[in-house]
Amino acid sequence: MRFSEQFGIKRSDDDDWFDPHLTVDTKLFIDPLLLILAGEPWASGHDRLIAHFVRCYELIAKAAGSKSTSAAIAKRLLTFPEPAELCLGYTAVGSNGSGSGAAFAQRMADGIAVAIAHGLSNPEHIEEIGILNEGIGSDRISDAVGNVLKADFIRYTQGICFRHGIEMQKHKVRNTRVFPNEGRWLTEFVDLPTNPENNKPIILVPETLLNDLPTLNADDWFDSDLNGDIRNQFNLSVGQSVRKSDIVQFARRHPERVRKWARSQTSRKDLQGYNFCDDPRGVVQWDKLPVVHAESNPLSLQSEPRNEAELRLLISQMLKQFQRFVEDQRGWSLLWDSDGKEKPEEAAQLVFLGMAQHYLRLFNVELDREVELGRGPVDFKIASGSKLRMLIEIKKAHNGKFWHGLQTQLPSYLQSDACNFGWYLAIRYRNNPTSEMRMKELPGLVKSTAQKVGKTIEYAAVDGRPKDSASKQE
Repeated sequence: MRFSEQFGIKRSDDDDWFDPHLTVDTKLFIDPLLLILAGEPWASGHDRLIAHFVRCYELIAKAAGSKSTSAAIAKRLLTFPEPAELCLGYTAVGSNGSGSGAAFAQRMADGIAVAIAHGLSNPEHIEEIGILNEGIGSDRISDAVGNVLKADFIRYTQGICFRHGIEMQKHKVRNTRVFPNEGRWLTEFVDLPTNPENNKPIILVPETLLNDLPTLNADDWFDSDLNGDIRNQFNLSVGQSVRKSDIVQFARRHPERVRKWARSQTSRKDLQGYNFCDDPRGVVQWDKLPVVHAESNPLSLQSEPRNEAELRLLISQMLKQFQRFVEDQRGWSLLWDSDGKEKPEEAAQLVFLGMAQHYLRLFNVELDREVELGRGPVDFKIASGSKLRMLIEIKKAHNGKFWHGLQTQLPSYLQSDACNFGWYLAIRYRNNPTSEMRMKELPGLVKSTAQKVGKTIEYAAVDGRPKDSASKQE
C-alpha cells in the first residue's frame, strides 16, 4: 500500500514528493548534493547540514581524547538514528529502521578525525567522510541528512497534508531539531500523518532529493580522471571492482584529490537523482503490475490453509501465477532496465513480494522478507498460525552461488527455523550454456538435496529473459 493509495490522493503537478510504500522501506537515499540543485528551501538546508558538521569538526579537532567533553558532545551530534518515518533505507520489511547508535557515532567521529589528519580540516561535503573511511555508506550519509533536516521535512509533509486534507495526529518524534552549539537534540510531539501498518508517523521527501547512491561516492571518485595514475599502477580499468578498503587507502594518501573532485561535481550539467521511470534498481515499481495480475487471477483455494498440504498448494498456485506473470504477461520487463541490463536480484524478490503480499493476505497468511535465521537472512518466510511455516529462496540461474543457495543456504535456514518445507525459485536471465545446464540439472539436485538433509524441498523455474512482442513473432 502506497501513501497515495492509503489516503486517496490524486496527484497533480504540485506533488513532487516520493510516494513511499507503507510496509517495505525503499532502498533509496537522500543525496546531499541534490539539496543544492533543488533550490530553496533545500539549498539552505545543505548550508545548515554543513554547518552542523563544521561544529563536529571543531569539537573533534580540539578534543584532548576520546573521553573528553568535546569528544562527548561531538558524538552526541553525530548520533543519527535511522529516520524510520521516511520509509527509506535498508530495513527489509516494515519501516522500523535499523538505528545508528553510539558505535556508528564513534565511527563518524573517527572518520572526521581521519579527514582532519589528512588535510581536510573543514567539511565542504559530508560525503568526503565516506570516501575516506570504510563503513560509512549511502545509508549513513542519508541518515545524517534525515536527522539534521528533519524539521524541514516535517514542515514539507505538513504542507502536503494541508493541501490534500489529510488528517494528522500528534506523534512523538526523535531529533526534530538540533542545537549544535549546545550539543543536543530535541524530541517533540508534532502533527504528522499516521502509517496504519504500524501506527507510526510518516514524513515525506521530494523525489528530486533521492538517489540509489550519493553523487559523491568512493567508486566514482576512484574512477575519475584524477586517479588514472593509480589505476595504471595496478593495471586497473575504469569500473573494475576494487575493494572499498583499498579505495580508502588511496583516498587517504591523496585527500587533495578527494576535495578537488568533490568541488568539480557541483558544477556538472548532468547531475540528477534516481530515474523513477526506468527504475534501474527495481525498488520502486514492484508493487503495481504484479498486484494487478494477482487481482485478475484469483487462486482456486476457498479458505485459510488448515494444514501443510493446503499451505503447500497455496504457495504452488501462487508461484505458478508468478511464473505466468513474468513469462507471459511481460512481468520480465520489471527485471530489466531500458538499456537491456538486468536489474539486481532484489528486483525479482520485490516483484515476487508485490504479488505474494496480495495473495497471502486474502488467506490470512503472514509473509516476512529477509528474516534473520542465525546463518543469514532467508529471502521469504511464510507462516499460517503458529505451526505452519515454509521458506522461499530466490536466485538468478547464473548467480555464482546458485548451487550454494540450494544445497547449503536453504537447508541451513530450514534447520535454523526448525522448518520442514522450502521452495527454491530459480529465475533464468541469460542464454549462456551455464544457465541452460543449471535449469536442466535443477530438478535432480533439488531431489537429492532434499533427501540428503531430510527436508521437503520443491522448486519453481521461471524464464525471466526478454520476450519479443507478438507482432515481431509473426
